[in-house]
Amino acid sequence: MGFTIWFGNTSSLSNDGFQFAKSTLVQERNIEPSDRATDFGKGSRPSNITLTYPQLSENEKTRLIILEPGEPTDALRCDFKHVCSLKDHEYEALSYVWGEESSDHTIQCSGMKIQITANLDDALRQLRYTDRTRLLWVDAISINQKDLVERSHQVRIMREIYANAAQVVIWLGRVAEGDARAFSSLQALKSVLIGQNDLWFLVRLGWYRDKNGRVFSGGAHRSMVTDIEYEHLVTLLRREWFRRTWVIQEVASSRSATVYCGNQTISWELLADVYMILGDRFLPVSQMGGEDAHHSLENITAIERARRSHSGPLSMSLFHILLATRFSSCKDQRDKIFAVIGLAKNWEKRRALMPDYDANEGKVLEAFKEFAVADINHHKDLRVLSCASGPNASSSLPSWVPDWRAVENVHPLTRYSERTRFCASGGMKPEAWHSDNNTILHVKGLQVDSIAILGSQPEFTKAVAVFEIDTAKISALQKSYSWLRECENLSRQDRGILTPKRQKELWRTMTCGLTGEAFPAPRRYANYFNRYMGFMSSASERFEDYLTESRTTVFGIRGLDEVMPNFQTHAVVEASLDLWSSKRLFSVTRYGRLACVPRGARVGDSICVLFGGEVPYVLRPAGGGFYTVIGECYVDDIMHGESLSDDTTPKEFLLR
Repeated sequence: MGFTIWFGNTSSLSNDGFQFAKSTLVQERNIEPSDRATDFGKGSRPSNITLTYPQLSENEKTRLIILEPGEPTDALRCDFKHVCSLKDHEYEALSYVWGEESSDHTIQCSGMKIQITANLDDALRQLRYTDRTRLLWVDAISINQKDLVERSHQVRIMREIYANAAQVVIWLGRVAEGDARAFSSLQALKSVLIGQNDLWFLVRLGWYRDKNGRVFSGGAHRSMVTDIEYEHLVTLLRREWFRRTWVIQEVASSRSATVYCGNQTISWELLADVYMILGDRFLPVSQMGGEDAHHSLENITAIERARRSHSGPLSMSLFHILLATRFSSCKDQRDKIFAVIGLAKNWEKRRALMPDYDANEGKVLEAFKEFAVADINHHKDLRVLSCASGPNASSSLPSWVPDWRAVENVHPLTRYSERTRFCASGGMKPEAWHSDNNTILHVKGLQVDSIAILGSQPEFTKAVAVFEIDTAKISALQKSYSWLRECENLSRQDRGILTPKRQKELWRTMTCGLTGEAFPAPRRYANYFNRYMGFMSSASERFEDYLTESRTTVFGIRGLDEVMPNFQTHAVVEASLDLWSSKRLFSVTRYGRLACVPRGARVGDSICVLFGGEVPYVLRPAGGGFYTVIGECYVDDIMHGESLSDDTTPKEFLLR
């Protein structure tokens, strides 16, 4: 029969020169008879002995672990080391994905047998030295996960833990086929990509491929990046670690970081630099890698923005951090807030969202309301409405309050306000106040139009990004062209032809007047857009030819020379369409304006300019003078205060 060892009344126990605080019975672990006792006595243990996590005393900051040396097949062993000051210890902090929690992997830690995930087992075995100990901080072991009070407290100091580590060790997982090639490719690309910014460069590299192989495979830069396999770079980017919410704070807070994939290593700075350059300037990574790769690029960018912000003046607000991390994933949706709150040092009201794992959903939603109110009051604008929950909001959440666990509008126009320079309300400050326990937002503004016609849900695929053609891609491209033609036809209405003015309104509306990098689109975009529409019209007649012939054959060698340089401008247009139109609906208003509106919009919804709003908003009358916020919109010719006049009479809107 097993028994319990209880140290509840013991102030401390000496163990190899460091302190153990008094323990609390919060976590039970079964220890098999064969397990050796290394901390509390000698010899083998009886079965079913239950030990407890050593409780942190009031002056102790956290637990580090001393990972014992061993050979690859040896059992994992470590000791706890309680520390009062992180700055006094040279330790490394592990950043990894937990993985599946059902696992038979364990580690012996100060007499306890702690169950760990298979991924953590792999990481510790790879990181373990054979001849000396290694001092680490590992959340699954260093934090008593069953103690919600301790867990909440440790999460609050997570940034401090990672910021004081000698380095952050990023564990992507076991090495897989192609990972070594990906790491060597990243090394080679760093010097090559600097200063290059066009798709034609990729053609010369030999990365632009048709169905039958690489075009211009003997490109001018091949000797500099011999045998780079682009697919391995994309595959590496699909690793789950890149999309995890917690890693943003872990790496952004670090002094330095090293990426491990099995026995392959590379500096985080190099990896991030190359992927960001590829994602910003070149077509394939962002457009061929699929949704997972795209979201990974977003997370890498978010990490680096926050990291550079912390190395200089702190400039990222919690609002922008939450937007930057909207694609990240976590099992506990409260961590969408808790995992990044430590980065937003410039938001003085953030205590309303401090980590508290005892908090139920009601408390979390109440915190969302408090944040929305504080952001409006502090920044004197209505930018949070661009991320509003809308008609799909939780029944406990007003439509004007963002639910940061799942933001519907993934690319709000207000995210890039320093670039877009929209000013629909003419720079007026918000006249806003709250009532009914922050449930109702009172705002003043103007109802300037309403939705008369809605286009269909966009089905958009970037034609320039399709390097390999199959039947499914042909179908997707045909749907893309049909959607483009539909928008063009809606803008004609009964006018018959597209006047130059209407053509200008069309391309500006379909791109929200912005480039793929969220800068105001220059005038030459009109020419780019017209050439792109011509290309899609011509290509739509020849899509089927791609199934049996290469691009070289379809266009001809001379034609290919003419088409390929144009792909850069086509890619520019597609990047803008994909970012701003593909998740919205094309619309024509009651007064004939062209608009890009939220997917949840309906015919009859009001288009309003609210004082303090950078952009117009779609509101739906809800009876009794109340309105539901549907979301932000782009309406051509009212984005810069054109709807305001001296005799304007404002209206009060009650949003709930």
